[in-house]
Amino acid sequence: MKRNNDLLLRVILWVSIALLVGVYIFDPAKGIADPQNRQLTKMAILRIAAIPAIVCCVVILRLKLAGRPKLRDAVFFLPAILIALNNSPWLPLACGSATWNGTASLWLLVVQVVGIGIMEELAFRGILLPVLLDRFGRSRKGMWLSVLLSSAIFGVIHFFNLLETPNLAAVLMQVGYSALLGALCAAVLLGTGNIWYCVAVHTLYNFGGGLNAYFVEGTVWTAPNVVCTVLLSVAVFGWYLYWMLKLEPDRLPAFREPKKKEQEDGEIG
Repeated sequence: MKRNNDLLLRVILWVSIALLVGVYIFDPAKGIADPQNRQLTKMAILRIAAIPAIVCCVVILRLKLAGRPKLRDAVFFLPAILIALNNSPWLPLACGSATWNGTASLWLLVVQVVGIGIMEELAFRGILLPVLLDRFGRSRKGMWLSVLLSSAIFGVIHFFNLLETPNLAAVLMQVGYSALLGALCAAVLLGTGNIWYCVAVHTLYNFGGGLNAYFVEGTVWTAPNVVCTVLLSVAVFGWYLYWMLKLEPDRLPAFREPKKKEQEDGEIG
């Protein structure tokens, strides 16, 4: 029965990958007239189409990514939510340096950011981070290597956005803040053991960025906004850095059930 289930999962995985490639090649959004809505639709379809394949990988690897929510976990991830909310244009709109003026569909933006949040968090924090932890070991050094490497890979992968936006300076900025966002979400996952907190942070962060890109005109990065962002970022990242420096490796979440042999060895020991 187990072999049959594994075979079925692998078949679903390859079918999902084939569908994803088909969606990319044939581009179902190419008939949409509005360029912004066309871009939002294409990005949403591609990310959502990738989710089944990634979920299959999570199941095949037998990863546990949704620990039981606790009040402490909700409090722990609140500083990360502040970073995500700060990415929205509330301050420039309040100061009058920017105005609300967008033609894109807000619902398309919501679908897109939710799809990206689920897909990217499952892939990079849900799969890559636990795999690296297994590779480098559940030690203090292994934890840091896993967080830094998974965050760097998450940042570098955004160079592929040059295919959609041939603006090197903008993509370089995206690579940088994506790596920082990856490190932030990695800390949230290690602190809570629940991938859905990471999805919430990532989704809200991208939603704010989408509002800036599609619905706001004027100057977003004013002096007050820059100062607020820098102070908040230093405080939040400083808090998570302090927490990680104090974290004992034996308190890391167990993302996978121990193998049978390891369990037997533990019982003997």
